[in-house]
Amino acid sequence: MTQVLEFRLPEGEIDEAPISALVQKLVEQAVADRASDIHLEPYQDKFLIRARIDGRLTDYAEFAPRIAPAIISRIKVISQMNIVERRRPQDGQFTTQYEGRQVDIRVSSVATINGEKIVLRLLDSNRPTVELSDLGMSASQLKTFERMFSNNNGLILVAGPTGSGKSTTLHSALKIVAVDYKNVVTIEDPVEYIVPGITQIPVHDANDAGFAVQLRAVIRQDPDIIMVGETRDVETARISVQAALTGHLVFSTIHATDAVGAIYRLLQMDIEAHLLASAFRGAISQRLIRRVCQECATEYKATAAEKQILKLQGLPSDGLKHGAGCDACRGTGYRERVAAFQILESNEFLSSFMVTRPEPTLFREHAIEAGMTSMEYEALRLASEGITTIEEALTLAVARDIA
Repeated sequence: MTQVLEFRLPEGEIDEAPISALVQKLVEQAVADRASDIHLEPYQDKFLIRARIDGRLTDYAEFAPRIAPAIISRIKVISQMNIVERRRPQDGQFTTQYEGRQVDIRVSSVATINGEKIVLRLLDSNRPTVELSDLGMSASQLKTFERMFSNNNGLILVAGPTGSGKSTTLHSALKIVAVDYKNVVTIEDPVEYIVPGITQIPVHDANDAGFAVQLRAVIRQDPDIIMVGETRDVETARISVQAALTGHLVFSTIHATDAVGAIYRLLQMDIEAHLLASAFRGAISQRLIRRVCQECATEYKATAAEKQILKLQGLPSDGLKHGAGCDACRGTGYRERVAAFQILESNEFLSSFMVTRPEPTLFREHAIEAGMTSMEYEALRLASEGITTIEEALTLAVARDIA
């Protein structure tokens, strides 16, 4: 295995100093590599460290199993976790500095047959937000989304699985709507980006200060725009819809497979269809796919199969690119990620249709007639523009079929 993390531990007994240095270097390397998570995995014959970069786990380092207890104990100590408890799951957190900015790290431990496994989630809240125009939307999608949040009231939903970039999309939109004369408030778990000029409230479920509790309090704070980090329960959904109906613009993320699914997720929470139809302004669904590395990107001539795939979608095949592999992308040909979006904007017909609670398939057909495109089409569009590859775009279609 190629060692990404170059660190030599002394033979024999391991004291605290080199272990502390190793943990610090591990975190710094992961932040530098734009990793979202670090996995520390004990096995019978090795102790493996991996980092999730651009959505995929990358081997970082491999040590002898005898090293695992010292590294895990060090992480548990700085995370304010119980180092004696090794059988029950635990959560903790700590902060570190990297290039002058604070990085928050959430820690989770579980017991396995070979010892404790630790996962660190890296939250670099001071990193700059992405411009809305750089997220991956087509020009028409961008206009649609901007039209949706130009309303003074209503509900806008952003759907997708964990780690699909929903928070990034919302914060990019908030940068635009957060003008001086509006009171913009977010409720987040955790606060992933620091956005100047808006009030950001962290959720504390352990202190009975979850989304619903915080949302009720925010309503009394004279807000113009509210961002709810996640609609995960009935009470939060009901308060969000009520707020949208009483003059507030409400953004929220929700777990659903596509834009239409976001609507039906709320209906499943017993939100009355006529209230949702009145409040609903639109929904976005998104997935992240890898970008072609700009340092080693080269154009190439499409194969017959690739031409056929793009032709079926009405897309050109003369702008395809792939990455040759370089140091910047660790030889993968990809660096960073871009989102493929599906955007559904409400209109008078869809609102009236929603009240009848039609089957999702039928509603989806009418949404497509109203201009909604499929996520698979959008992923292939990104490939046709040389932003990603056809191979990467097709993995999104396969993943959605499995889901």
